[in-house]
Amino acid sequence: MLLNECIDHCLDATYPFFNDDAAVTEVLAFLQERGLGSVPVLHEGKAEAIVTIPDLQPSAQPKTGDGLRLADLQLENTGSVRRHEHLFDIFSRIHTFPHSIIPVSEENGLYAGIIQKVTLLEKIAGVFHLGEEGLTLELEVPYAGLKLSGVIELLEKNDATVLSFGSYFPLPEVESMIVTFRVQTHDLFRLVKNMEKYGYSIRYASAFVKEGEDELREKALEFIRYMDM
Repeated sequence: MLLNECIDHCLDATYPFFNDDAAVTEVLAFLQERGLGSVPVLHEGKAEAIVTIPDLQPSAQPKTGDGLRLADLQLENTGSVRRHEHLFDIFSRIHTFPHSIIPVSEENGLYAGIIQKVTLLEKIAGVFHLGEEGLTLELEVPYAGLKLSGVIELLEKNDATVLSFGSYFPLPEVESMIVTFRVQTHDLFRLVKNMEKYGYSIRYASAFVKEGEDELREKALEFIRYMDM
């Protein structure tokens, strides 16, 4: 699946929704019966808001709730994402959707369905290999003259496979950059020690969680530590 097809692939066009002229009491009863926490609210075929059980309960009391429609609740306009929008372009806006579902629209703005927010987060985690198959190595490097291709080449020369990486500046006034790699390697300890020998400052490395499983490996690591003393 290509990333620009991710939204379309994850789209749930069967998820319930209500038009904004629906009665508050009717929507509340529906959510409680189905065990749903929220549903999209449409106006003239376009997703404008998401309504939750806490939004509905105060307005669904006997007498006060009689005749009230979703449009009367003045719900916050959450908008939607486009069906063929790229996953990375959406990611910076995920925080603007406060609920577990995100409405999806066609290119003409009409409602198409929803995607689960957790599905997008899981996809992002998969793209950057944030699961158990990768280890984390974080370096502090000088910003001026930095060539990430050189750092990656050095990692690969030390039997590491670079799965993904990202970078950020720790402080505006500091002339260094933090680069975080997700790598696969059979010997993270040796990789760390070799990168230090090349002059790189190691800010963080994943714990050597599997060292105790192999007695010969542990002895080899102890020998390396002894030689470095």
